[in-house]
Amino acid sequence: MRLAFDTIDRVLQAERSADEAEKNAAVESDGIVAKAENEAMDLKDELEKKSKEKAKQEIDAAKAEADEVLSRAKQEADALIGELKNSVSSKEDAAVKLILDGIQQ
Repeated sequence: MRLAFDTIDRVLQAERSADEAEKNAAVESDGIVAKAENEAMDLKDELEKKSKEKAKQEIDAAKAEADEVLSRAKQEADALIGELKNSVSSKEDAAVKLILDGIQQ
């Protein structure tokens, strides 16, 4: 009879151990899932930050390029204005000379 009680006691103890192991596994599993979720959120945040930094760099580069294009266009326009002023001035001088030559004749 004692052997039967020992066997039953061992079976009950094994069941308790199995229940405890199952609870521990569930807790550990929850911890692993929570850690994975946190790591995923951290990775998402890091990727968003890198994307925003890259976009800002590209915008800054585009602005710098636009400023350079505008600067070159202004320089070209200023040079053309100078040429046109010189041309107008020389034509004015020529017109004045023609008028004076016509008056003197």
